[in-house]
Amino acid sequence: MAALPTDPISLMDPYATAPASPRRDWVLLHPSARISELHNATTVVSRTRDDQPVVASFWLVDPPGVSYFSVHCPGLKVSDPDDFAHDDPEPGFIGAHVVCAEAAFLLFDVTFNAPDGPFPESTHHFVYRAGPGEPALHLLPEPDIPAYEARPQFGLLPWGEHYVVAFLRWNRTMGDHMFDVHVFSSQTQAWSKKVGLMAISESNERYFSRHDACRQIRIGRSLGWVDLLRGILLLRRPFDEHPTIEYIPFPVSRPPCSQLSDDDDELGGSDAPQYFRDVACCDDLIKFVDVEYHDPSSCKPCCGRDKSWKATIWNRNLSSGDWLRGFTVDVADISLDQSYSALLPELGDDETEKLHLKKLIFYTPTLSICNDDLLYVMSKVNDEDDKAWVITVDMKHAVVQAIAPFSAGDIDLLPMYRPCSFPKYLNMTPGVDITNKGYKGFTWMDVEKCIEEFLWTRDWLRELGQCLEHETSIYIDCSSLVCPASSLRLIIPVVVEYASSVGEGEAKAATEAVDVCSRALEDFNWLLCKPRSDASTSTKAMKRKINTTLKALKKYYTK
Repeated sequence: MAALPTDPISLMDPYATAPASPRRDWVLLHPSARISELHNATTVVSRTRDDQPVVASFWLVDPPGVSYFSVHCPGLKVSDPDDFAHDDPEPGFIGAHVVCAEAAFLLFDVTFNAPDGPFPESTHHFVYRAGPGEPALHLLPEPDIPAYEARPQFGLLPWGEHYVVAFLRWNRTMGDHMFDVHVFSSQTQAWSKKVGLMAISESNERYFSRHDACRQIRIGRSLGWVDLLRGILLLRRPFDEHPTIEYIPFPVSRPPCSQLSDDDDELGGSDAPQYFRDVACCDDLIKFVDVEYHDPSSCKPCCGRDKSWKATIWNRNLSSGDWLRGFTVDVADISLDQSYSALLPELGDDETEKLHLKKLIFYTPTLSICNDDLLYVMSKVNDEDDKAWVITVDMKHAVVQAIAPFSAGDIDLLPMYRPCSFPKYLNMTPGVDITNKGYKGFTWMDVEKCIEEFLWTRDWLRELGQCLEHETSIYIDCSSLVCPASSLRLIIPVVVEYASSVGEGEAKAATEAVDVCSRALEDFNWLLCKPRSDASTSTKAMKRKINTTLKALKKYYTK
């Protein structure tokens, strides 16, 4: 496991985009949590089975920017998995990861080391509810299964203001293809077990028998466990006495990798199908994308990647029995606006004087969860670069709609984000006091961390101003650049809280400075979200807004 970032100013991606706008219905969320004591209006608190507090927060930006969530466990140190090699490891927090997210709910796990228990790790599952009302975090009771068995693959199904969590478990006493369906209801706060009825055709038996799920999705009122090479194992009517289990194979297409062995089926056997396939749902509409490479070995992580690829989107409704082929786009035919040269000059062609997306190395596709034809592509200029790029491709018109940078480091670029729709259910009321949410011992972050965030924002604004000095003719798409101002807007009230503990006069002065700074930052972020065609987004207007914001920050900091 890679080291987990703990630096407060690294909470947001160094290349984070502008903050999520109120109109945004969904985000691309990084599935691994960062560790930080910072919090905002999304922050919630719950407790583990051992009564340890767990604090979770979300840091949201508009797609194609990548959003993050953070977890803090007061009183526990951050553990290194290598600690398990020692005789007496200390209890600590190892990490947290998103399991699945649907509508207003998000399910994630938190893992601790447990040196005094029979197993080295202790995993707890939490369900984050974005609304209605204030956000809340609930500990999911553990199902009654043997501890030595593999961790269940949970699926999450919204049910009005409540939710259902379910998983399938092979019933050894009833045959090779019989499953028990375990269902947890937030209404009853209890698990139940039922026997699933198999409704899998003979033609789909070969896919089902080799099904290897890598993720879970909701399709209408059903749950699906996805094997990107083969298809979806579907659980229908989980509340029935005998829920039905069906299978939806993916449309037959050319095997993206030449890795067939004697016992492989015609769909191939890649170790990482996420490199060339993805599936998403919007209500009962299922969307599937398949990427073909000119060089079939390019989808293998160990091989050099071909920059030539072609993507095809397929669609089908849950009630229908057929996949319909949608748009097919070759990377060579995707057009880019010339203004993107400010972000990626490497895409320029001296001969044609145009930008070409095929100059980027393709990594992974991600489909939008809306009823549209947008595909999000993770790419790099060079394989060894620390910076990657998330690119929004309009498949219908074969055009790049937006580009945002992403900090890749030396990680393997399997999909590093997950589409989530919970932000549209959030009531982002500022000044939420989490001390009233179940953990009285929690304290606001100290003023030093707030100042650190402030200095980062100030330096970025100055750097942007200098950049605009050299870009007098082309408006830079600032929404695709780092915007720490969004994070700072959420935490500057901390200074008021801090100052009030010092004295009434300090609190009043801090409050006035915060008001001025907040208005300036809101104006700046509003400008970032406006279309480039608007006159107010000119270079001169942007520089004026930067100067106004810097003056407000200076007044705030001197207080």
